[in-house]
Amino acid sequence: MSPVGEIGDRPSFMRRLGAAVRPIDDAAEIQATACAMLDEEFRADRSGYAEISATDGSVTVVSDTAIVSPYLIGDHQTAAFAIPLCDRLRRGAVDVRSDVADDPALTSVEKAAYAGLRVGAAIALPLFEGVALRAFIFLHYRHPRSFKDADVEILQETSDRLSTAIDASRAKAALRISEAQLAAAFESVPAGIAMLDTQGRIVVANSEYRRFLPGGIMPSRDPANRGRWQAWNDEGGVLALYDYPGARALRGERTVPGQEMLFRVDQDRHVWTRVATVPIHDEQGRVTGQASVISDIDALKRASEALRENEARAQLLIDGVALATWETASDGLVETDSPNWRAYTGQSFDEWKGQGWLSAIHPDDRTAISEKWRETVRKRRSIDAEYRLRKANGTYRWMNVRAVPLRDEAGHVVKWLGMNIDIDERKRLERALEGSERRTRVVLEGIPQLLWRADCSTEWTWASPQWLTFTGQSEADSRGFGWLRILHPEDRAAALSAWTEAAAVGCFEGEHRLRRQDGAYRWFAMRAKPIRDAAGHIVEWLGTANDIDDLRQAQARQGVMVAELQHRTRNLIAVVQALSEKTLDGASSLADFKTRFADRLSALARVQGLLSHACAGRKVTFDALLQSELCALGANDGDTLDARIILRGPSGIPLRSGAVQALALALHELATNAVKHGALTVASGRLAIAWSVTRQDGQRGILTVEWIESGLAPPRAAGKDTRVGYGRELIERALPFQLKARTSYTFTDDGLRCTISVPVVADRHESEEDR
Repeated sequence: MSPVGEIGDRPSFMRRLGAAVRPIDDAAEIQATACAMLDEEFRADRSGYAEISATDGSVTVVSDTAIVSPYLIGDHQTAAFAIPLCDRLRRGAVDVRSDVADDPALTSVEKAAYAGLRVGAAIALPLFEGVALRAFIFLHYRHPRSFKDADVEILQETSDRLSTAIDASRAKAALRISEAQLAAAFESVPAGIAMLDTQGRIVVANSEYRRFLPGGIMPSRDPANRGRWQAWNDEGGVLALYDYPGARALRGERTVPGQEMLFRVDQDRHVWTRVATVPIHDEQGRVTGQASVISDIDALKRASEALRENEARAQLLIDGVALATWETASDGLVETDSPNWRAYTGQSFDEWKGQGWLSAIHPDDRTAISEKWRETVRKRRSIDAEYRLRKANGTYRWMNVRAVPLRDEAGHVVKWLGMNIDIDERKRLERALEGSERRTRVVLEGIPQLLWRADCSTEWTWASPQWLTFTGQSEADSRGFGWLRILHPEDRAAALSAWTEAAAVGCFEGEHRLRRQDGAYRWFAMRAKPIRDAAGHIVEWLGTANDIDDLRQAQARQGVMVAELQHRTRNLIAVVQALSEKTLDGASSLADFKTRFADRLSALARVQGLLSHACAGRKVTFDALLQSELCALGANDGDTLDARIILRGPSGIPLRSGAVQALALALHELATNAVKHGALTVASGRLAIAWSVTRQDGQRGILTVEWIESGLAPPRAAGKDTRVGYGRELIERALPFQLKARTSYTFTDDGLRCTISVPVVADRHESEEDR
């Protein structure tokens, strides 16, 4: 006989079984779930469950997991093995058969039946409803199996637990049916009816009752919906919460026939109700809940109120509240005299009757009020209108006219009752206010600042059209703290902190970046001041946001320019000092020093003049620098170039500001030597200056300048002149050191050849960080 194999531990299986069936309320689903888990745990060849009829004891197999025939699903009233198996299961124990062929407890009929089903071992778990066997779960194996005591214990405990779970599920189902029947009975009642517990919560109620208690709890215990209920005592005072019908019932008091209470359905609609409550007591007399009925009496109540209101209105008319009272026939024509109307207008009865009253109306208002009155009479509805009425002295004053139809029992209009109220002062104030508002609106919408308002809790309540246009927000989006979304993320915390402290310090100030509609940010100075009432309490905040982006940029540029000025001043002093020292070293006399130093200072001054262009945002170009030097030495009078000079090269090559000064001094020295000692000293001399730009990937453009002097007579012996003056020293030593230039300076047979290759070319849009 083969063993079943390793079975999982008992506590683990029981926990999993409990977790699986606990949330299930349906008995059949509990049985199917347990059957599947047992099949998996005990590795059966066949598993299923069968139900036992309560009337004739017949067996019906509902589930069978076998993958080969024969299948057991169906009724088994005459099955030979079913009757003795059910008899054994009714004793409450799990039926375990390790070897059905050799089991002495089985009859030969049962053994033959199991053999026909190809069953070698079998397990059956009884499932009870109370004390009656109502179903069982079976596990079949094709070959005999041995089962341990622990296995039988698991099966027995599973059977007991499932019987308990099935009983509970059927009890719940019966309760649901009972509750459904009770709810159906409640729903048939035309009033709201409910049973509430000792906390005032609904236990069961119809839909009409729940309409009045959306929170599921009586008003005196429901803070969220308490404000929707109002009631008054016999003296007209507001009814306290502890005297509400539900609260009284929990104290054991009856409220019959009920308390009239007003219920707010929504913002615009209220309903009158009558609430009756009766406490429910247990055997010891303790209150265990209450029965409550809410009746809708709104139609009856409002009819009574309408009657009282009509009576009150008539009394007001009698007491002379209105300037004039009057009545007309059902067709709207005046038939009855109105002494107070005629006293005010100065009309006679003949002038007043019929439609004569229209002649006392201002001509500009007459047509409109006549048409409105005809429409009112035709549709048989009340009228509320305004017009100007002429006094007996000929002046006009604004009136509010109101009239209602008086109906008989059949609903037919019998006559119209009306009155006039003097509203002239109100209209004058309204016109003055409208004019003031228009002027204020024009001022507010005409100034460039972005304006806003906030309430005393610092939440925005309004934003000006300027704010909406600049930010692209809607006014609704800006309200509350929605305006913070427009601030730059880095500025929001500081702005919010300052704004929340504004009430304590008495103002709000800060400079923050606001996002424009196109996504760009600009700096704004935001200010707000509180408006206080007579007691000094803040009732509102008024704020502005001024665009200071251009100012901040100007301040930033000014700082850069000051720093640039300081930097260039220091450099200029250093250059002047070096010029004086070098000039002094090469001067043969004081007069010679004076002349040379003055020339070099002039060249330096011209350079500074050109550099002022850079301060204005324009780059110094090489051809401008060269033309400046040639013009200063008389080689170019501004319109005509010396015929001995040939210039070749592109125009408009921008130079780095930091390189202009050194390069200009080098050109000055070359040009000075050409005028005083070189090619421009003789008619046959020639000066050719060529320049070009080369660029390498990722590198600054390199300017190459070739300075070639020729035509000197007698020819100067190449290499014979070994003097090193300031100009040559500047080219051969200073430029390579300061500008990383490559230079050559050589004398030829009839002149001079100087080449300068230097990375000084600038991008036209780059900044001046390279001094």
